Amino acid sequence: MAQILLRFIHISDTHYAPPDYPVPYGRYHPTEGTHVLIDQLNALPYTPDFILHTGDVAYDPDPDIYAEIKQAFAELNAPVIFLPGNHDERNTLQTVLMGQETARPYFYHSQVLHGVKLICLDSNGAGVPMPRGWMPDEELSWLEGELQADSDLPLVIAVHHPLVPTHESRWFDDFMRTQNGEAVHELLKPHAHRIRGVFHGHVHHSIDIQRDGILYSSAQSSWVHFHVNPHQSMETALDVVNEPGYTRVTITDQGTYLQRRHFRHR
Repeated sequence: MAQILLRFIHISDTHYAPPDYPVPYGRYHPTEGTHVLIDQLNALPYTPDFILHTGDVAYDPDPDIYAEIKQAFAELNAPVIFLPGNHDERNTLQTVLMGQETARPYFYHSQVLHGVKLICLDSNGAGVPMPRGWMPDEELSWLEGELQADSDLPLVIAVHHPLVPTHESRWFDDFMRTQNGEAVHELLKPHAHRIRGVFHGHVHHSIDIQRDGILYSSAQSSWVHFHVNPHQSMETALDVVNEPGYTRVTITDQGTYLQRRHFRHR
């Protein structure tokens, strides 16, 4: 029988903003969606080990909004691990939301939780036009070392931008993806038997990709969703059908269990 090691919630792309901040699209303000999401997570019949937020916590990179964001997420019954997205102000996210004394140019880090190693990456590298992602060489070198250390532990990888392509949506593969994601995948491949999942956001859609024995999984947004269709152009297209949501994740010594949960805006 499988042994449960870790239970966490994967959320992403809340795009929190002041209530009076003008937002050009969506059926409701993103901050309203954040508060409904928080209520939904607090109503779970169990307390997760942590909540993983894979970036775009804020709508725009305004440092002044992060104190309000911290107060909102403090209502959750479980701790939150925040990753920076392309809409975030990376320095303030580190100091205000993650409690770092000083901010680093790139916010990548790791920790061991209940016998599982969590590796958080920063895909917001310079040198490529937004909303594409990129990881600098020093981060790739750090990741290689982290993968080789603690070689007996299961791995969970977290990142904002997707790493591998769908091979059917140019919007996903060329416009939204980490441009050197294939290099990251090559580093991960030798450790596929240990990797319980690579969890990302950015695309405002729940997508699972299995490649070389590695699961790549994205979370829904609590605000709006985007289409990811075959032969889709490079334009972002709103999906007005899908409801906001999150993913319940259970990590065992044998594999990974995912459950998508959707909710309606009040």
